[in-house]
Amino acid sequence: MFDNTDNVTRAEARDALDSADKMESAGWRRGVPERWFGAVISALIGSLFAVYTLQDPSAYIVFPILALGIVIAITRQKSGAYGREFPNTKADAWKTALFAAVLLVVFFGSIVIRRTYDIAWVPLVAGLLVALLVYLASEHERRAYLAKGAGGEPK
Repeated sequence: MFDNTDNVTRAEARDALDSADKMESAGWRRGVPERWFGAVISALIGSLFAVYTLQDPSAYIVFPILALGIVIAITRQKSGAYGREFPNTKADAWKTALFAAVLLVVFFGSIVIRRTYDIAWVPLVAGLLVALLVYLASEHERRAYLAKGAGGEPK
């Protein structure tokens, strides 16, 4: 019996590669969370910052933490995919570290200001600032995944 598997034509090889590229692109698009996910996560993280800067946050801090776990689990189960490529360069890793450092400065700065000067609106401003920063970072990552799924490299 003659085995035809080693006699692949150039067109068949090209079709196979195109099919693999389409499947990879579909996987990237499937792994991108919806825009509402970034907005909800941003609001919950902002509320964590806002609640923690209150005089006595212990009674309320559990609600945003529970909501984060529930939203992430539901979204991951719904999509069935999870992207793990970013950050993939040293520059991206430094951006992530800088982002974490900025969040730490806002966190501790807002606590010091709130508890030292007893300014009631500091938790709200800190929460809104962090929510905005996290939402913008989420949208940046979402667009990068969409660009990757469209066949282009992320910008």
